[in-house]
Amino acid sequence: MILADCCFNATHESFSKDLDSVYRDANSVGVEYFFSPTSQESEIETLLSESLKRENLYVGIGIHPHHASELRPQTKANLISQTSSKIRAIGEIGLDYFRNFQSPDVQQKCFQEHLDIAVEMNLPVFLHHREAFRDFEPIVKPYLNKLPQSIVHCFTGTKDELKAFLDLGLYIGITGWVNDPVRGQDVKKLVKFIPDDRLLIETDAPYLLPKNMTHKPKNRRNEPKFLVEVLKEISAVRNQSLESLADITTTNFKSLFKC
Repeated sequence: MILADCCFNATHESFSKDLDSVYRDANSVGVEYFFSPTSQESEIETLLSESLKRENLYVGIGIHPHHASELRPQTKANLISQTSSKIRAIGEIGLDYFRNFQSPDVQQKCFQEHLDIAVEMNLPVFLHHREAFRDFEPIVKPYLNKLPQSIVHCFTGTKDELKAFLDLGLYIGITGWVNDPVRGQDVKKLVKFIPDDRLLIETDAPYLLPKNMTHKPKNRRNEPKFLVEVLKEISAVRNQSLESLADITTTNFKSLFKC
């Protein structure tokens, strides 16, 4: 099986000392494609440099809603000036009213600015959404017909939200949240409603270590090599073989990120 991890936070400090081995371990279990978004503008140069060393590592550039106040007057020009062929999306961008590290007004301004950037660069958006649907949908909806097909990553929402995202033509990213025996029950019930051609899988490493793993790492750090655990859980829920799901999700990854 060839697998594709559509969210690996490669610039996270927990990977600073052993990133090479993290990639090798992932490759050893069939994870061959990676997408890594930035959460801060200051990460872009580091991530682009890393992507040039990894044939199948693709990149998103942008400011996560947790850091929305870092938006500067020059941010748009800085992002648009980036010319690396490894940039395949604007993100991670969106709204997060669960953590609420930034005010809604600040998040919305940052979100809209990045949507404008995506239109200008003709790139898909890599979307973060948590408990903000009432504001999120009306902001993003007018843009999506101007953009390549995009993705809501780490879906943890309701059935109505899933339907709305599918109606908007978005891909849906599923993480190890689905492996959580408590928090993951609602998502597990909804996974079966995602069409084959809209489903992607991701670790969101180092976050969201699959909780039902038999042997968990002592450091509790999630890694791309654990993507297979997400695949197994979805396989059981959807009654699809691991091989079929691997092929479906990797094909969707290549379509989304044009690789």
